[in-house]
Amino acid sequence: MAKFFVKDLNFEKNIGANSLSLKVGAFHFLVDAGMDPKRLGNEALPKLKGIPKNSVDFILLTHCHLDHLGSLPIVMKQQTKAQVLVSYPTQLIAPFMLENSYSVMCRQKDEKGISEYPLFTKDDIAQVAKKFFPVKYGQTYVLKKEDQQANITFFEAGHVLGASSVLIEHEGRKLFITGDILFSDQNSLRGAHIPQLQDLDVVIMETTRGATERKASRRNEEERLIKTIAKTIKNGGACLIPAFALGRMQEMLVLLYEAKKANKLPDCPIYCSGLGMALVSVFDEIGKTSPYLNFSRQILKKLNVKSMRRKKIDPKTSTLKSPAIYLLSSGMLVEHTPAYNVAACLLNNNKNSICFVGYCDERTPGGQLLQAKHNSTFRFEEINFSTKIRAKIDRFDLSGHADRDELCEFIHAQQPKKVVLTHGEEASREWFMARFSKQERSCSVLDPEVGKSYCL
Repeated sequence: MAKFFVKDLNFEKNIGANSLSLKVGAFHFLVDAGMDPKRLGNEALPKLKGIPKNSVDFILLTHCHLDHLGSLPIVMKQQTKAQVLVSYPTQLIAPFMLENSYSVMCRQKDEKGISEYPLFTKDDIAQVAKKFFPVKYGQTYVLKKEDQQANITFFEAGHVLGASSVLIEHEGRKLFITGDILFSDQNSLRGAHIPQLQDLDVVIMETTRGATERKASRRNEEERLIKTIAKTIKNGGACLIPAFALGRMQEMLVLLYEAKKANKLPDCPIYCSGLGMALVSVFDEIGKTSPYLNFSRQILKKLNVKSMRRKKIDPKTSTLKSPAIYLLSSGMLVEHTPAYNVAACLLNNNKNSICFVGYCDERTPGGQLLQAKHNSTFRFEEINFSTKIRAKIDRFDLSGHADRDELCEFIHAQQPKKVVLTHGEEASREWFMARFSKQERSCSVLDPEVGKSYCL
């Protein structure tokens, strides 16, 4: 019987620098090569030193968020013979994301005195792109090494455009990797399309939302968001929606458009800025022929979206147009982004609102703002500015990840022999361990220690 070996290369149990070493018979796969967006320099990288040079045959890139993609150019310098298997949308999106990361590192080199930045160059990005091999969803590809064969099939994972789950078959055994997955449909992107897979031996499963109980449906949360925006606009205020550049900004554009068509939003200017706008052209190209993406750049015209430059925003001197909607990067109000500066401008006015629509790490400015008390003083360190919190601050559960009950239902339906937990904090993994031990006694559950190899 073929043996599978897995090793988590992240530096700790979290959702930061995601990367898995996976050995399937003679094949050595690397699943993702991420970078922790909350850490700086080499500390943000997965533990790659234990991977011998040119030992990896194939890299399976599940999607283009930087916690899965960010260290790929670094990995490829050591794994020059490896081919990178990607979905077609990921092939188009990855260079945008990596070039933005490169630009951020160049800026931080001087601002924060990080001598090793940038960790890769534009030429490195170009070399990585040459190694991309695009695969079609649902089509099985045969990989060969020595006298062995492995079959690889990518499936839509729903999380963001291009996100993939992966099935690996080798010598009668089957291993399935969920990647970051969302089963329910979004307005811009349909949910995961995973068939019933027979006789699964192993499922490597994300656990992002294990510690979070869903208290309202996505549709109810969308309605609550639109009502909050509409009320803000009617009261003469401005609404900031911090959004992740990949996926969330495009999703919010479609949601605003649908609300506008249904007369649920009053007329007002809509301002957008950041990497998310650069990705609109990719979404538009794919949306022309895609059965799973509902997006066209015509939405920008129909909403009369206006571009906004971050350098012109200074909370000490700027007066932002109001009423208005500001849909801006980044989703966590990271420093040196349009959303960060606009939040500083809007925070001191009770007519305004800031609506978070995605995950916010508690260590980021966005996470700190969500924890702060109304009428307390909030400090924007990077711009040396403090202000009172008088605007309405709210979070809406529009996560791009499946909730914990949906993942449990998926495992129950697929009936694998073993489940391996990844991509989650300690509390999230503990919840799944407890749940599966009670309800899925026919399968064993593994929460791997970082850096330790396990035979599956």
